[in-house]
Amino acid sequence: MKKVLLSAYACLPNHGSEEGTGWTYATTLSMNELEVHCLTKKDGKASINQILANGFFPNLVVHYVTLPDWVDKFCNSNLIGMYFHYLYWQWSAMKLACKLDQMHGFDFVHHVTYGSIQLGSFMYKLRKPFIFGPVGGGQRAPKNMKRYFGAYWSREWMRDWIGILLQYVNPGFYKAVKVANRLVVTNLDTYALARKLRPNLPIDRIWDAGLSPSFLPEKPIERYPDGALKLLWTGRLLPRKALELTIQALGEVDPSIPVTLTIVGGKGEMAEQVPQYIKRYGVQDRVNWVGHVSYQEVKNYYEKSDVFFFTSLRDSCPHQLLEAMAYSLPVVTLDLHGQAELVDEKTGLRVKVTNEEQVVSDLARAIEWMYTHPTERMEMGQAGYAFAQSQVWETKIRVFIDEIYPAILSETATYSTALKRG
Repeated sequence: MKKVLLSAYACLPNHGSEEGTGWTYATTLSMNELEVHCLTKKDGKASINQILANGFFPNLVVHYVTLPDWVDKFCNSNLIGMYFHYLYWQWSAMKLACKLDQMHGFDFVHHVTYGSIQLGSFMYKLRKPFIFGPVGGGQRAPKNMKRYFGAYWSREWMRDWIGILLQYVNPGFYKAVKVANRLVVTNLDTYALARKLRPNLPIDRIWDAGLSPSFLPEKPIERYPDGALKLLWTGRLLPRKALELTIQALGEVDPSIPVTLTIVGGKGEMAEQVPQYIKRYGVQDRVNWVGHVSYQEVKNYYEKSDVFFFTSLRDSCPHQLLEAMAYSLPVVTLDLHGQAELVDEKTGLRVKVTNEEQVVSDLARAIEWMYTHPTERMEMGQAGYAFAQSQVWETKIRVFIDEIYPAILSETATYSTALKRG
């Protein structure tokens, strides 16, 4: 049985986003004839140990990298603190990884979270076959849309400049990108950034969003026009998600068209602004803000809606789009970053990011189009369901198990043989 060391800073059961991604890779790999040793933070120790103690995932061993208390405290202070915590953790994880490698003799090392190319990974220092990714991070929010960030644009600006700085001062970025046996990126923005440091070596592309088989309905959901067009927006109320843009576009829709927007999400810096958005754009009678709901309730909203709306101004590879398509929902989104790659003309409408006035107008016209083209709308939903079926986590991770891992081991063996023959 081959042994893989997995670097997963974020790794928690029953979570979404990066935490869920780390846990999904660790467990799925361990169920496919691989002995997995996962390095992660101490945050999920209680829940992870309970799962492992119950006999689940016998091929998975989790090692918790602990840091000094002052480092953990600094992490919660600001954006720089978070970056510092991650880099400190990566360095500590690398030292523990070296000790573990002497004990277990890993066949390869794979970094999965954080999925940020600039924050990087120090796992290349083990000098073992090394897979870096999938990673994103090459995308930046368009400056001409900075108004939607409100007071948080300075933080977004700082994020961009720190990212640029890390490209020059963080060896976990530039060395990992250069020496990785396989670099896997999740979108074209990150591909362009990586290609500068890796001009002649292959770069693989795998979207870092996926679906659990249990999330997919057994068959496509059939919807028929029955009055008002029901739009759905889900997610954390973060500045970059630009919920205001969605509400503003709704306010520009022809008043004679019956349309409603349901907003699912109650957590995030912009939560207190939502009532103001609704009032400012005069859509009080068109919006239903339900706040934070359970996982099952989210699925119910997907099932009851007609169109999924997504206007994030910076996203690597949005999970919500796959979830919506799994429920046969056509998508209206921006022609930007990861969403521009996940959605095509068969599954939704993409609006070019030009200037605020034009974007708002085009989004409003997209809503009107969805209302006046019910047949095409349903065809998009059916195409989305078919696409979502190809994005199940097991299928995506099997690319590493069946293709990338064996190829790296074969290349390493060939190289070692050539050295011996001199």
